[in-house]
Amino acid sequence: MYCLMLNRETDSALDALAVEAENYVREAFALHLGLAPTTPTVLPHYLLDRYRLWLGQLNGEPLLVVAVREHMPGQGATHQFIKHRDTLRTELGAKVVLLLLDHVSTAIRRQMIERHIGFIAPGAQLYIPEALVDFRERTRRPRATPGDHLSPTAQLLVIATLLGDDLSQANQTALAERYGVSIMSVSRALDELEASGLAKPQTAGRDRHLHLILGGAELWRAVEPRLQSPVRKVRTVRGVLPNDVAPLAGESALAHYTMLAEPRIAQRALAAARWKTVQSVFALKVGFDFDDSEQIELETWRYDPSTLARAGVVDPLSLYLSARDDPDERIAQAAQQLLESIGW
Repeated sequence: MYCLMLNRETDSALDALAVEAENYVREAFALHLGLAPTTPTVLPHYLLDRYRLWLGQLNGEPLLVVAVREHMPGQGATHQFIKHRDTLRTELGAKVVLLLLDHVSTAIRRQMIERHIGFIAPGAQLYIPEALVDFRERTRRPRATPGDHLSPTAQLLVIATLLGDDLSQANQTALAERYGVSIMSVSRALDELEASGLAKPQTAGRDRHLHLILGGAELWRAVEPRLQSPVRKVRTVRGVLPNDVAPLAGESALAHYTMLAEPRIAQRALAAARWKTVQSVFALKVGFDFDDSEQIELETWRYDPSTLARAGVVDPLSLYLSARDDPDERIAQAAQQLLESIGW
C-alpha cells in the first residue's frame, strides 16, 4: 500500500513546506515561483477540503501547486489525483500543476512519471513534464548522518537551548510553530542531533521531543566547530524596517552589546525565505551612495533571526557566529568580547 500523503497537521506547516519548495527551485534553477495560497470559490468543497493550493508562475505560465491534506490509500491514488488535477487545471487555468510532497520513494516516483504527474519534493527531486526535469538522486534518508556543519534548523534549536529556552517539553509541531520552520525540518534536525551524539531519542506517547545530552559551556564547546554564520547574503536597501520584522544585526547589534561604535549605516537581519515578501510589503529599493538617511544593510539569514531576537536585536550567539571571522579586527574583537560576556 502506498499513499500520496503529507504528514502535516496545519495549513501553516504546509505553507512552510511550500516556502521550502520555492527556495529549492530558486536555488537549483534560478526560477521564481511566487507562490501564494488560494481557496478559489469556483472549486467544489470536496477539492478544497482535500487539497491545500498555491498559485504562482513558471516562466510566465500560470502554475498551481497542490498538497494533499488527507490520506489517499491504494493503487488508485494517482488515478484519482489525475482526475482532480484535470478539474483544477480547467477551473483555474493553470498550465502546470505540481503535487507537493515531503519525499518521493523510487516506486512512487516511477508511477508518477509513467502517468505524467508533475511533482516536487523540496531539496530532493522535481519533475515537471510540461517544462523541465530534475532527477536529483538525493532521496531523503530516515536518519541523518553528521556533517561538517549543523543544518540551519539544528543550529537554531541548539542556540535556543544555549540561550536558556527549555525545549524538552515541546513536541515537533510546537517547535516548528515556535521557530517558524516546517515539521519536516524539525524532524530532520532531531535525526541529525541524535546521529551526531548530541541528543538522545525521547518520546512521550506519539510525540517526539528534543533531549540534548550536554548543556551550557559543555554543549557550546562540543558544537561550536560545527556552527556556521547564519548570514547568507547582505544587501544595501533604502527603506524603513521595524525591529520586530528585521532586528538589529552586524555592527549595529555589536554596538548594542559591546563598546563598538555605531556603524554609519544601520544593519538588520531577516530570514532569507521572507526577503521577497518583506521587500514588497515595505517597498524596499536598491540603496544608493551618499544617501545614508534611509539606507539599511540587510542580512538575509539561514533561519529567522526574529525567533531568537532580544529587544529588537539578534541573539548574541548567532551574532558571534556572524562576526567571529570578520577581517576587520575591531569587529572580530567585539565578537570575542560578546562571547566572553555570556555565562552558562
